[in-house]
Amino acid sequence: MQLSFQVNKNINQVVEYLSNMQKFASVHPVISHIDDKGNNNYLVHETLKLGFIPFSFTYPVTIEISDLNKRIFYRATVFKFTTVEMKFELKSNNGFTIVEEDIQFKSIFPVKFIMQKIFKKQHTQLFKNIELQ
Repeated sequence: MQLSFQVNKNINQVVEYLSNMQKFASVHPVISHIDDKGNNNYLVHETLKLGFIPFSFTYPVTIEISDLNKRIFYRATVFKFTTVEMKFELKSNNGFTIVEEDIQFKSIFPVKFIMQKIFKKQHTQLFKNIELQ
């Protein structure tokens, strides 16, 4: 799945929110907090609402950052059966930042369509929240 966002922040500010997991948690719409496990490994605490019922869970995430190319890569394993890989590529454009995001889902279950819908909504809000900071 390919997503694209234009953020009214300079590229270094956007990189900071995507590479600093505490800042990332502060602007993400469903992540409550993130535990640093060392060596770019994290435990994410997330709460989704299923109708009116909150559903909380955790999952491990690793990140890789390339400052030279402004690329950030996340790999998460959710419920031990779904791998989510997110690649963010950032470019500066007249004081704005263009974020090109590639998200891949790998699962033994047919969850891709549902997850695409959830991620599109969450990441649209994520980048709006970054812009408001």
